Amino acid sequence: MNEAELEKIKIKALEEHIPIIMDDTLKVVGNLLGKIKPNAILEIGTAVGYSAICFSKYLLDGGIIDTIEREHDRVEEAKRNIKLVDIADKINIIEGDAVEILPTINKKYDAIFIDAAKGKYPFFLSEALRLINKNGYIIADNVLYHLVLLYFHFSDLHFLLGLFLY
Repeated sequence: MNEAELEKIKIKALEEHIPIIMDDTLKVVGNLLGKIKPNAILEIGTAVGYSAICFSKYLLDGGIIDTIEREHDRVEEAKRNIKLVDIADKINIIEGDAVEILPTINKKYDAIFIDAAKGKYPFFLSEALRLINKNGYIIADNVLYHLVLLYFHFSDLHFLLGLFLY
């Protein structure tokens, strides 16, 4: 991976006020992904591809990240960024609204990262629970963003990790 290009992607996103994963959150998620060594990751909310690019270094050989983004311009920028860092074989961008796309997915994931429309988190979480492997991890970023408080009851959940970072 081209780390110099990755840093340029990060700086440009920050300058343009595009929401990307914060450094402290990335450190926590990176530590988790480094321990579980996922083969398949689902990301809900691609933006410019920064977090997917960062997560890709923790994939097993041959692993893949599926990432969903609804804004066409961001999809195109993410595709360019992924090519710049030379990891196009590890990241699959799905363009469209996650609310429509998630119900059509029938694949299991070792990790799911939710960082999209905060008001849709209850729906995203219910879909994530359907798509996560038995010992997988669901990570929801900015759960308390703008004081959006979510309550869920889980009866068969093996493990859930929520990052409560504001």
